Amino acid sequence: MDDIISAATLSSLIGLIYDAAINPGAWAKALDAIRTELNFGNATLSLHSLPAGEVLLNETVNIPQRYLSSMADYGPDVLDQWGGMPVIMQWPLDRPAVLSQVNPDVVRYDLTQNRYSLEWARPQGLIDVLAIPLARDARAVGSVAFGRHESAGSIGTREFEIARLLVPHLQRAATINRLLDLTALARFTFAGVVDTLSAPVLLVAADLRLIHANPAAKEMLAAADLIRVRGGVVSSTVGGVTKALAVAVTQAKTDESAMARRGLGIPVSRHGGGKAALHVLPLRLGRMAVDGGAAAAVFVARTDDPFVPPTEVVSALFGFTPAESRIFDQIVTGRTVDEAAAALDVELSTVKTHLQRIFSKTGVRRQGDLLRIAVSLAVPVDVGPSLPACNRKHPASCH
Repeated sequence: MDDIISAATLSSLIGLIYDAAINPGAWAKALDAIRTELNFGNATLSLHSLPAGEVLLNETVNIPQRYLSSMADYGPDVLDQWGGMPVIMQWPLDRPAVLSQVNPDVVRYDLTQNRYSLEWARPQGLIDVLAIPLARDARAVGSVAFGRHESAGSIGTREFEIARLLVPHLQRAATINRLLDLTALARFTFAGVVDTLSAPVLLVAADLRLIHANPAAKEMLAAADLIRVRGGVVSSTVGGVTKALAVAVTQAKTDESAMARRGLGIPVSRHGGGKAALHVLPLRLGRMAVDGGAAAAVFVARTDDPFVPPTEVVSALFGFTPAESRIFDQIVTGRTVDEAAAALDVELSTVKTHLQRIFSKTGVRRQGDLLRIAVSLAVPVDVGPSLPACNRKHPASCH
């Protein structure tokens, strides 16, 4: 990692992102820091509720006022420059998209007829865009986009890889923004808002000891719904959920920059059916007005709220390598170790080695336990391509 960005710099950027998770007014500072580090000319962040299209967040950095005021005139053109809705719906939600790679002709001003490119981007000397999806589900759509000025040259591997590292942290912050009452946050502290939220919120120590539960969380705990507290420690009736939560909270305490997708949308089941998701927000000193040793805030999203990344949830939660993910897939679909080795065309000893590492990371000892983890952590909602991905009235959400 240090060959593309120092650990200290990456940690600083991620810290600014999490500051914005509980203080939306800090987004401009976070975006500007990312823009500067990656040598982009401008930045936009847009988050809208669906289906009404209400603006939840709209932040821009370093865009001249004359161009800022005309952005809304190009909604359909922004969508078209990326190749239209079918192309946008194919984007993975866990990686950035670069305009010149998605639609090379649109950045060729001698070839394109796209109004946004010719009338808005070209006069500013912008030659490319890197976009990061924040949300694309039934209740919200949003993205962050960074415009590249011609003086900085082409978007390279360094910019892409650093942006890729930031994706889960940006998405976690946007998810927390969606669960909070942003209007109230503008007037009160995070700590003051937590107890007014309809979403259950638990403040926990690094060992999952419960420090504070807002009223909604107390009701949930009293009903033994989703999660519980035993001996003062937060847990779940499903071992896989408890393990995933413990891993995420421990990471939040030791190194929030390394959290990645750990603690982002941990699926949990409600009594009587239905699903929800847990989102872990790291709480470093000074990020909130509640002390008492809190390492993280655990938000419980309603059934229809959670953002679910398209990556394998279990692999992301437990930090599997690609090879371990492939082995896990084989085992939980019912194959034996021998069958997995044959299917993947690898040595039996290789499968056994990876399987032992999977056992170590998940805290179980048997293949049957892995299957139970897979079942318990099934993705709670479908965010497939039938859902809207762009609000034409707000072009920044179409990046």
